[in-house]
Amino acid sequence: MIDTVAIHARVDASAWARYGAYAFLLSMPWSTVFLGSLSPHDGARILQTLVVCLAAWAWAQLGAPWRPNRGIFRLAIPALLALSVASVLAASQLAYAGLEASALLLMAMLVIVFARTPMSTLLRELPPVLALAALLSLVMELPRMVFLYGDGRVPVAGDFGFMYMNHRFLNHAESLLLPLAFVPLLVPAARWVRVAAWIGLAGGLALLWRTGGRGTLIAMTVFVLGLPWLLQGQARPVLRTVARALIGGAVIYAILFVLPAALLGLSQSGAGSAGQRLVGVNDAARLYLWKLAVADVVQHPLLGIGPMHYAHLPNMMAAHPHNSVLQLAAEWGLPAAALMLVLLGALFAARIRAIRQLTLASDGRSVWAVCLLAAAVGCIDSLVSGTLVMPVSQMWWIVAAGCMTSEPATHGTSARPSAGSGRLLTAAVVVVVHLSLATYTYLLATKPWSAEPLAMFPRYWGNGQF
Repeated sequence: MIDTVAIHARVDASAWARYGAYAFLLSMPWSTVFLGSLSPHDGARILQTLVVCLAAWAWAQLGAPWRPNRGIFRLAIPALLALSVASVLAASQLAYAGLEASALLLMAMLVIVFARTPMSTLLRELPPVLALAALLSLVMELPRMVFLYGDGRVPVAGDFGFMYMNHRFLNHAESLLLPLAFVPLLVPAARWVRVAAWIGLAGGLALLWRTGGRGTLIAMTVFVLGLPWLLQGQARPVLRTVARALIGGAVIYAILFVLPAALLGLSQSGAGSAGQRLVGVNDAARLYLWKLAVADVVQHPLLGIGPMHYAHLPNMMAAHPHNSVLQLAAEWGLPAAALMLVLLGALFAARIRAIRQLTLASDGRSVWAVCLLAAAVGCIDSLVSGTLVMPVSQMWWIVAAGCMTSEPATHGTSARPSAGSGRLLTAAVVVVVHLSLATYTYLLATKPWSAEPLAMFPRYWGNGQF
């Protein structure tokens, strides 16, 4: 008889999960063009599902990553879990609620994988991945820009991120990728890694301005202003790196947009940029979505309308309210939203204290600071966007959250894999439930006709109402 537990203990599932995450991040979104009739959103979601299933395997091997030693965590986490289960069970569409809950649980397992990885390992693995991801994000946009200039057009905001289902998903990913791209520039790395990071980061900043990513820009400004407070007297090297990246971004912006337009005699009017979007603010649609979420909170204050249910009530404009706090309160209930905010605030405070206690010589100091601020940038942008609910940006969230929640003790010691039939069974059940619900809702969303109202297709997939 095959001893599956023994085999499970001998394989480093954590490495498989990390490498799967890296492969996903480096292949998005261009790889989705090879998935045939699938929408880019659905293709990314399927590949993401494969990675988080690897994370469940790794979690079963790693076990509990962290035992809460503060009263607020010991009390709030079980309460949040209980409220979450109650919200799922109370939802009108149990399949959608269960799909959302199981997806979040699997993504949390991948966060745990990164949190349990020694910082020395992450400092080896992450810089090349982050540098290449930033560079590829820029390179993917260049051919389309060349064709547009050849056609006598100046690229506008809607011309970018064309491989995503919505060009704004590019800004969602940039909210996490661009802050994280500072990591290869702040730690020892190969020359090609640093060069790729510089070009990718500066080019990403230029694209961010051109595409008018206001939420991301505001969050990045907070990122820069927060560095002196976070690192206190040791922020100068990081701020120098930020200044060079901003100058590089201005140079690449001129090379990509100002000079070609001038040489070809093309008008820049109506070209679109963050400056124009900030001057001509018109957020009536977003305010309408927020109003719908507030109405949901008023009608269902305790347990919410149900996870993933915002998209399935009569609302033909958007699948989420473009505000993470309102979405959490509307779908999961006010108590769960309040507990989540308390836990998030406590976690940020704990990380800030830990960063300030590290010595300047510690390589982990800059990494922790950047990952913490990347998460802060993502949180700020999530108040006006859907960065928390789209598959590509969700994976960047996982990397930032995993690094941010790692402990100082993991810098030099590895979490030992261990055999555990109970954990393995739990992980298998979660994976089976999630895959079953994902398959069911995908078939429901993509069949040519349905007795369901149009607004009752799940947000999880893109070929349905979303």
